[in-house]
Amino acid sequence: MRFYYMNDDERYELELILHYCNKIESHIAYFGDDREIYMTNEHYQDACALVIIQIGEHIGRLSDDFRQEYPDVPWRDFKGMRNIYAHNYEGIMHDVVWITMKEDIPFLKEYIESVLG
Repeated sequence: MRFYYMNDDERYELELILHYCNKIESHIAYFGDDREIYMTNEHYQDACALVIIQIGEHIGRLSDDFRQEYPDVPWRDFKGMRNIYAHNYEGIMHDVVWITMKEDIPFLKEYIESVLG
């Protein structure tokens, strides 16, 4: 069995990702935990899309070794979502963002918390 040592840069990136996961929770608390509110409020949509872009950006800074060591997270999917949002902002499917906010971000947060210990 191989032992993987997380370096300081990776730890820092994980802490930033965790920070942005908490921002999603904060946005949900502020604007409302309601899909219809999200789907009709551009400020809510913009705030959350920007945070998801940041999560993808910081995931992209994690080493390939790190991502291979922790394969339970769909790292590539998060990074891909960042690219779609950043380069095709008008084409964002907000129903997918809502699912990401409600399902994927809480999973990512919990997973990173367990990795950081």
